[in-house]
Amino acid sequence: MWSDIETTEDLLGYTVHASLLKSVVTNDKNLPITIGLYGDWGSGKSSILKILEEELKKDEDTVVVYFDGWSFESFDDAKMALIQGIVDALEKEEKFFEKVKDKKDDLVAAFKKLRKSINWMRVLKITAKTVVPIATAASTGGASLIIPLLMDAFSRNKENLADLLTGDKAEQFLKDAINAEDDEKKYEAVREFRKDFENLIKKSNQGRIVVLIDDLDRCLPRHIIENLEAIKLFLNVPQTAFVIAADSYIVSNAIKSEYKEIIAVASDDKESRTELGKSYMEKFIQLPYKIPALSPKEVETYVTLLFCKSLLEDEPFNKVRKDFAKFTNGNKFGRYGWDNIHQLLKNDIPEGLGKTIGFVTPFSSIIGNSLKWNPRLIKRFLNAYEMRSGLLAQSGITDNKSKFALLKLMLIEQKYEGQFKQLNSWVMNCVGVPDELKQVESYAEGTSENIQGFEDWNTPELLNLVIAEPRFSSVDMKELFWVSRDNLVDEMSGVSLVPAKVRAVFAKAYNASTDPIRNQVCLKDVSALTPGELEDLFDLVDNKILTNPGDKECYGIYYFCIKNSVERAYNRLLGILSRIDTKKIPYSMGNKFKEILEKFNNDKKLIDLITPNERLMRSINGREQKNS
Repeated sequence: MWSDIETTEDLLGYTVHASLLKSVVTNDKNLPITIGLYGDWGSGKSSILKILEEELKKDEDTVVVYFDGWSFESFDDAKMALIQGIVDALEKEEKFFEKVKDKKDDLVAAFKKLRKSINWMRVLKITAKTVVPIATAASTGGASLIIPLLMDAFSRNKENLADLLTGDKAEQFLKDAINAEDDEKKYEAVREFRKDFENLIKKSNQGRIVVLIDDLDRCLPRHIIENLEAIKLFLNVPQTAFVIAADSYIVSNAIKSEYKEIIAVASDDKESRTELGKSYMEKFIQLPYKIPALSPKEVETYVTLLFCKSLLEDEPFNKVRKDFAKFTNGNKFGRYGWDNIHQLLKNDIPEGLGKTIGFVTPFSSIIGNSLKWNPRLIKRFLNAYEMRSGLLAQSGITDNKSKFALLKLMLIEQKYEGQFKQLNSWVMNCVGVPDELKQVESYAEGTSENIQGFEDWNTPELLNLVIAEPRFSSVDMKELFWVSRDNLVDEMSGVSLVPAKVRAVFAKAYNASTDPIRNQVCLKDVSALTPGELEDLFDLVDNKILTNPGDKECYGIYYFCIKNSVERAYNRLLGILSRIDTKKIPYSMGNKFKEILEKFNNDKKLIDLITPNERLMRSINGREQKNS
């Protein structure tokens, strides 16, 4: 089993990302800077931060502090909680005092003054609405002032808002929008805090302060904004760098959610609203850094190293880990595998490690693809495999043949749920090896050309799993299904693996109240998805159709995707139609199918698929009466 928490133990080659980030934040020419370390859930953001923290601690001119954004979630004022937390962490950090031991009292006094400033700002209830005119205009210019101020001021100046916010009088406009007399104390408090914080850093004689903030995207939208505001408006002074790990989609949505009224006032044009949302996010994050998805070679290396960690003693595993680190320095695109390990350890290798790696790694691409190339999901899948292997052992089944067949079965369960259930039905309703399994195995190995009745098994990836040794027909499949009754893999499969961004786009398209709205969603939102995200979207659509072949909304999504030339939409439509009873397609979809046929020159494949639906065909040909 493998731990699921963040670690500095790099089995993914992520040190290269940490090194790059280190080079940015330790270059004084880049400071002050705020970096967004972006990645999906489970992509390794926290581990990169931990590796970065470890590397920065070795730099004698850098003081680094690490925060979990989630730890401030219980505070009503997350902004002040973060500021207080950073100041407290610096005060407790011995390294912060190392270069001025003879003047330590000066630093102690500076910290005391900062704490008073924080307490004063709490009393004044300072928010971004009151401090932005002075705090940000002085440092970033009028363009960054598009943030929450008084709504009535924006509304009154709606016609020339852009000019007011970007012109020379931007600061004066915002000052006038607020009661300057009442809020001058707040402006002064913020100015004083920023000045004192900057002086504190100078007095320490440290080269720079680097603050690492993890799990920001786990906070409530309001707290996400407050933490970003705290960094931008209060703490972003010379000699500082902030690295924030988060899912950019969640953070972007939090900004849009919190400031939707402001964005709506600023522009009536939907496209402009989206751009304003992006622009506002850019004011917080100067350098976005997206963690790339794992490649097939990286997944193979990762799986190999995980099994090394599981089956090797600490000393030989540490040798492997150090060798891998050296390997990645000169072979960023290479595969670190069994040959490297065997050459390194020679005879110091436990029995079974080579066989395990030799069997599992050929399936690395299937593992990666079915688990979205996500390190955490891959680790959890292999943990589930280890647990089920343990259950087999409890039943006295410890042979490699059964263990390896179990891995094949779990891969089918993960990616091909329908075939997994079908195989379970064959096995449980038969004594011995089911005839259906024999037929599929014969087709997979090429000794039979008959796949009739089992067309759903006729995909290269699935047939490769069937034909790979050990064959399912050579083991006790009832035992394998017995240990597969839990929900370990079920919890990772299906919709839970689809990114939040894709689920949101699907919901927007599916729940559209009118065809014009659905068309706009497909034209803008769906078209903007990456190829991988499109496949996820179409999987969601197909799952709906498989559950209810009469679902008009789903056919509407396919129609508008095809109309707007969304990549692979037509092929995916053909694919799902080949898997359902097309007689159940509502005849009211006739006009849409007619247009699709016209677009593809009456493609015979589509005609053959929908011909069994006589009412639909009559509707396409204009012969279906409205009330028939």
